[in-house]
Amino acid sequence: MTNREYAQGLIEKAVGRINEGVSKTLTARLQSETPPLDSRHLTDTRTRVSTLLEYALAYELNHLLIEEGQGRTASAVLWNVFPDLIIRDSQRTPFIGLEVKALHTAAEEKSANLSTPLHVIKRGTDFVVIIIWAWRRETINGVNITYPHIHAAELFDAYLLAQTRDYTWLYNQGNRIKGIDISTPLITPEEQPKGDRFKAEEGNMGKLMRIGLEKRLPATIPGLTEMKAEAELYERFKTHALALGLTETFREICDLQRASNIRCVTPKHYPDDITELGRAELAGRRTFSLLAGGGIAHFTRVAPNAVKYPNGASAVWLSSKLQWAILKVVDGAWVVVTTGDKPDTAFEKIQIAIGS
Repeated sequence: MTNREYAQGLIEKAVGRINEGVSKTLTARLQSETPPLDSRHLTDTRTRVSTLLEYALAYELNHLLIEEGQGRTASAVLWNVFPDLIIRDSQRTPFIGLEVKALHTAAEEKSANLSTPLHVIKRGTDFVVIIIWAWRRETINGVNITYPHIHAAELFDAYLLAQTRDYTWLYNQGNRIKGIDISTPLITPEEQPKGDRFKAEEGNMGKLMRIGLEKRLPATIPGLTEMKAEAELYERFKTHALALGLTETFREICDLQRASNIRCVTPKHYPDDITELGRAELAGRRTFSLLAGGGIAHFTRVAPNAVKYPNGASAVWLSSKLQWAILKVVDGAWVVVTTGDKPDTAFEKIQIAIGS
């Protein structure tokens, strides 16, 4: 068994324990306990929950290792450097490093960052663990609770991801001069793209949801075959995270609207054409739908199916980056009520638009 297979197996078991255990107690709340909906508090809540889930993963991993009875343990790195966790053998010698990132599905951009320089990462033993979570409602012993449920936890080779990040960034010069000086990415300012002044890259090149392999990289790039294989796995994961972002954002809106009969279809990729991915029922038996794909301007020029979308029906349309629009059927036509960029920080605005 490889280090990767061993670590992935442990993580899958740990996530199962979290979802059925600590998530429903330590990080659970009554459904009547609604967090503040303003932008700052929502960001704080997401960060706090993500941190608690990262800790929960470390705690459960440590217990699983102890239960194995081979003297292995998981320990947190106590200073803020890569990686977050180290799996140690019976002599406390590190043999696997885990950098853990917990991302909320409803965030318009999953902003966790892999900025660690390549030379710091140990090839074959350091991995990035990405947790995707969303709020879930459940009734336990007659009590309605809301808790963060982990939908996916994937493990990736940290060295190959960092290679992909660096080579792709360096290849796409964008009419500017780029370089990596020992460990820090450098770039010329936009106003002096070909000058002799450099500044540190502003932290965008390592954003997890932006990492992807440039298809035009020359075949002479070291380790290109391995990078391609890892990139395929990573692209599938990003697509899954995007799909969850669509349906879980819809569920969040439905919960705030006290909607019932919520049904969703999680797509394999973001649709090319306008597609209904979810439907729910609002007060007064009004339908509320989740739409994605295509262009909203084209959609509003086409008359809705009167049976499926009668007058009074409403919908939220979400782009691949979770830009949103609230639409309503008025006099047999779709009308855009309002639009925005960050649904998770505009729930009050969305509520008003749906109810108007």
